[in-house]
Amino acid sequence: MEAADVFLPVIAWCRTRQSQDSQAEARRQKRRLKLLAFQRLRLKKLRETWRLREKVFKRSKLRRLCSHDAWMKAITHQFLRDHRRQKPKVWLHPRTSDWWENTAATFTDHEWLQHFRVSRETFSYLCATLNPQLKRQDTNYRLCIPLEKRVALTLYKLAHPCDYRTVADLFAVGVASVCHCVHEFCTVVIEVLKPQLVVTPNTFQLENIEECFHHTYQIPQCIGVLDSMNITISRPPHLNSEKPDRESYLAILFQAVVDDKGLFWDLSMSCPTWVNDNNGELLVCEDFSTRMHNVCRTDNSCVVIGDAGYPSKNWLLKPSTNTSGLTAEQELLNTQIIAARSVAHYAFERLNGRWRCLSRRNDCNVEIVKDMVETCCVLHNLCEKNNDMCLPDWIGQEPLQTVDENPQKNGDAESLDDLLQLIQDSAE
Repeated sequence: MEAADVFLPVIAWCRTRQSQDSQAEARRQKRRLKLLAFQRLRLKKLRETWRLREKVFKRSKLRRLCSHDAWMKAITHQFLRDHRRQKPKVWLHPRTSDWWENTAATFTDHEWLQHFRVSRETFSYLCATLNPQLKRQDTNYRLCIPLEKRVALTLYKLAHPCDYRTVADLFAVGVASVCHCVHEFCTVVIEVLKPQLVVTPNTFQLENIEECFHHTYQIPQCIGVLDSMNITISRPPHLNSEKPDRESYLAILFQAVVDDKGLFWDLSMSCPTWVNDNNGELLVCEDFSTRMHNVCRTDNSCVVIGDAGYPSKNWLLKPSTNTSGLTAEQELLNTQIIAARSVAHYAFERLNGRWRCLSRRNDCNVEIVKDMVETCCVLHNLCEKNNDMCLPDWIGQEPLQTVDENPQKNGDAESLDDLLQLIQDSAE
């Protein structure tokens, strides 16, 4: 057997096997390509599906948000509509205002004067005058405090030594509202009424005051009486000074000049200081002394009568303290000065009797206390000009009578002028 006969079948078989392998590899490659194409198509479909789902989700979420907003708007609109129809319950604490609306409305003139210290006519004048500054408007959420109630609760607070809570319970308002009304009323009274009621007299009025004091008390050249009182206050936070002794208390020195009719025409208040009742020395503020010096003029043609505890001033006439070595004329002048000082004493008694807030310790801020004192003085002048009654039980005794009788007759005016000049020269 030849070699060709042996290798030819082997070679044919190898070629056949190789052809079969090539065909199998081609089929596998084709299947692989089909699988890749199927996977790409499937991935594409998945992406499209996810995109569709995302669009649907976004649309549904937007729809939910839109429906929620519309629902909230509808609920809010319904709530506000119902809330406006009814009285606001969130802003109001249930209180009864029967005392002001029912009881006070039936007061007689005497009962009204006892509670508010002013007559109904004066009360109406205050409401009409202060209306542009104190009137408030209602809102959708709360009703404002009426003007008459604001004025009434302030007068009640000034007239009685009570706290803010008591006034709030009587007038059916909040404690903070009472505090705000009182402070606002005092500010408006000082701005509007003080320039009209507490003013320095002009030349004609000063001449009338001089003539009245000369005719009644035989004291020439007198244009007023100076007196003072201590307004007790609580210790403010910024005051660092310690209490000097157990008997001392913190107070504001209030000084005022009173004319012949018992009206205040000049006011002055000092800074808070520790005061002891055993200390008889009285201080005069620098600005007050300057004003009095300008009013009395540089030639000392006018004087103001003061207490013996005041320091010597060229515009201040005070009684002599050394009573042992006085002449008959000096003793007579001391008697006349003491009699003239009863005008200021009576005016301060009526001031304290009407406005009892001045007789107790005030817990407010120092500036607010000063505003309250000035307001009380303005209201005092208003009541005196309107001839409002000051009941004797307010001051705890019968009203003081004006001293008309004097040992010195009108014919001794020239000798009194000489005595006055002598005392002024000794003071200088």
